[in-house]
Amino acid sequence: MMRQLTEIELQEIRRSTMRKEIFSAEILMEIYDHYISHLQEFSESQFHEQLFELDQKFTYGYCHALQAKFNKEAKEDIYQTQWMVIRKYFCTSRWLYLAGIMALAFYVATQARTEEELRVLLLSPMILLLIANIGFGYQNFKKLRPVKKAFKDNGIPIRSSLALPISERMYFPILMVQFFVYIPKLIFTNLDISPYLAAGAGIFTVLLTLYVISMIEVWKIKSKTALV
Repeated sequence: MMRQLTEIELQEIRRSTMRKEIFSAEILMEIYDHYISHLQEFSESQFHEQLFELDQKFTYGYCHALQAKFNKEAKEDIYQTQWMVIRKYFCTSRWLYLAGIMALAFYVATQARTEEELRVLLLSPMILLLIANIGFGYQNFKKLRPVKKAFKDNGIPIRSSLALPISERMYFPILMVQFFVYIPKLIFTNLDISPYLAAGAGIFTVLLTLYVISMIEVWKIKSKTALV
């Protein structure tokens, strides 16, 4: 029969876990939960002996290998999830949704008369991205707060391994916009590209919007089971 661990025992488990110097909240909680579930099966007199055996298995190097593997898998997971979401927009059930975004973007682009108006068009998905970033940051903060509170003396900033690749992908559109706005001017210095700006802005806005919406869906999917 599993017993309830005392607060002193839980503190010892936390101290033992913190000595691994793990920054990944997911790996930290996985090891912590494993320690608890294992030690609950033993009596109080066996606690320190079993804790020592767990520490021999979950060494510093082993825990950091787990963390490195999970970080790599997290990036791949976010990539695959986003690609799965984007593919759905080209299915028959969502083609009207995609066509509507394309039609609206191209209509607004053809009505623009100046480069400044085209920049405003590009700004619309960026505003959506900014709102998503604020919401993502706040949600991630709320979910990590109990973990950080439990391991407040960890000495190493704790963060979600899944949150990092999502944040990186959310900032990627900013580089895309910079590329679209400034690179053509540097490359085509003697070429009048104004006749192509409207079409280019329309295509780029559609791509940005699709990218941002897909990232919001990825966040929504992962927030059900992860610390994001």
